[in-house]
Formats: sequence, C-alpha cells, structure tokens
Amino acid sequence: MAYTEDELRELSRRAGVPQEYLQRLMSAEDHDPQDPEGNNILTKKLTIVFDHHVAKCLASPDPIAALRQFGFEETADAFGKR
Repeated sequence: MAYTEDELRELSRRAGVPQEYLQRLMSAEDHDPQDPEGNNILTKKLTIVFDHHVAKCLASPDPIAALRQFGFEETADAFGKR
C-alpha cells in the first residue's frame, strides 16, 4: 500500500518511529528485477526491522544490556566476549 509523504509523516509521528524507517519498509515492496515475483519482500522487511532495532541498541549507553532487552541474546553474548 503506497502512502503520500504527508501520510508517512503522520504515521511516523503517531507511531514514534523515524519517517526514514517507514520509507525503507515501503521501498522493500518496490519491484526488484532480480526478484520479479516478490518472493523476498518479507526478507527485506525483516532485515530493515532487525537493522533498526540493532542500531538503536548499539547507540544506547549500554549496548549489551539493550541487545538483551530486545532479545538479541546471541549478539549480546558475541559483543560481551570482545
């Protein structure tokens, strides 16, 4: 479903997520000549969601605790061993 810039801005404001994040999610549905049937749309969207949450965790004052809070236990363990 396509949204206008104004609709995206309003959705961003109501949801409290960056507008750029919503735009990335929408662009995951754009036609990809390498995937003409759109079989990888869900994979693209999950990658964007994962990237968004990991970035939020890594930018926090205690990245390892933030990773654990979001349930990224293996990632937190890997960072904790460094």
